[in-house]
Amino acid sequence: MKKLKRFRDITLGLLAGVLLTTLISAVHADKGDFFQVAPFSVDSLWLLKQARVIVEAYQVDAASSDVEESAMVHGAMRGMLSAWKDPYTRFLDPEQLEEEKTSLEGSFGGLGINIASRDGKILIINPIEGTPADRAGMRPMDEIVRVNNDIVIGWELDKVVKLLRGDPGTEVTVGVRRPGETKLIDFKIVRDIIKIETVKSEMLDNKIGYIRLRQFIKTSAPDVGKAVIDLKNKDARGLILDLRNNGGGLLDSARDICDLFIDGGIVVSTKGRVDSANEEFYANEGVLTKLPLVVLINEGSASASEIVSGALRDRNKTLLIGAKSFGKGSVQVLFNLSDGSGMFVTTARYFTPNGVRIDHVGLSPDIYVKSVWNDDELDAVLEGSNDKTGSDDKSANKVVKKEQDKQKGNGETKKKRRDPQLEKAQATVLRLIAGEKPEALRDPEPVVASADIKLVSEDTKPLSADVSSVSGDTAPVKEK
Repeated sequence: MKKLKRFRDITLGLLAGVLLTTLISAVHADKGDFFQVAPFSVDSLWLLKQARVIVEAYQVDAASSDVEESAMVHGAMRGMLSAWKDPYTRFLDPEQLEEEKTSLEGSFGGLGINIASRDGKILIINPIEGTPADRAGMRPMDEIVRVNNDIVIGWELDKVVKLLRGDPGTEVTVGVRRPGETKLIDFKIVRDIIKIETVKSEMLDNKIGYIRLRQFIKTSAPDVGKAVIDLKNKDARGLILDLRNNGGGLLDSARDICDLFIDGGIVVSTKGRVDSANEEFYANEGVLTKLPLVVLINEGSASASEIVSGALRDRNKTLLIGAKSFGKGSVQVLFNLSDGSGMFVTTARYFTPNGVRIDHVGLSPDIYVKSVWNDDELDAVLEGSNDKTGSDDKSANKVVKKEQDKQKGNGETKKKRRDPQLEKAQATVLRLIAGEKPEALRDPEPVVASADIKLVSEDTKPLSADVSSVSGDTAPVKEK
């Protein structure tokens, strides 16, 4: 029996060799035309042929499983694109491409998170405010390592997205690894239809106007403009633009929002290998308001949020307050292929008006205030000797105390959690109103001395302004 098996293997090997030799002979016989269209050298194509023949001859299920050639070609294309080590350059077969187009146009059951792939990790850019993920306690920079019973480390982004999405009302368990935590954190979340109120505005104490922008969509710029006009009509003395946990959106929307505050000139540029990828985007002359303005950012501010923040700082010396942004700043273009499949290819990166690169770098705030996510972290910040929260500003403390007293007077038992970043923004706007110069108020995050730096694995790197030229940044940034 062993001799028979050995004879069979030798025979199959010889047959494979004959087939490969025949292929090479055929190729060389008409190589003039062939090499004009061949994607690889003849030696590389021979390797592919060897692999296919060997698998079809020896793989245990090959006799009973009929794998279509298109499936093998698509698999090879995914492998080819992965060689560039760019998580945003990716291949989608016809079914996947149709699903992606549908998700951009319709509604779906999801968790309400924007995620990205970086260095083999699936990272949460931000949970969208008011969604199931936000209510469950997910945070920017959480790494998704498990979905239900599947370990997703090293998976493609699209495959993880498919697991996270589902019918509204169904439950999914997501295990995340959080920087600074030693144990895996499990979230049991019920999927829901994700609906987002993109713009919210209100008048804070001391006549400070507050505008919260959650996402950049077609109507964002007009809605922000209406909010500015409304606050001006209410005699606002200064403005706060809150871009925290805003994962981005449409480039046109970002440019149009810059146009509200910047008086002409460049707001962002893209730089790539081909001339068509090198573009500059400009604001029109004139502004909607010249009121003192500050911008709030944090770890969940990405893509179009970083475009607007960088443009306002470079052009208007607008102060950025909060924590370092995510750092997602590249352009993806969809190339449709002949069989109905497609490729999203990173063609350029974004740069602020002063030439600052956003992608994989992020924007450091001019005034650093640590992000807090729960009461324990808030207490730790407020008890610190150098908390940088603005608690040393009497005006900010008065604002918070007045709000808490108002709640007590109404008989409310729920205490509103303090927001150190917003408090600092309010205090800073008051100082700008009083005539202080922005450069005199800068208070960036202190640089750690080299002797104090510990060698640890880097869990966070931030995917943008990554904005697809076809459909905003929804191609590289997935909203679940």
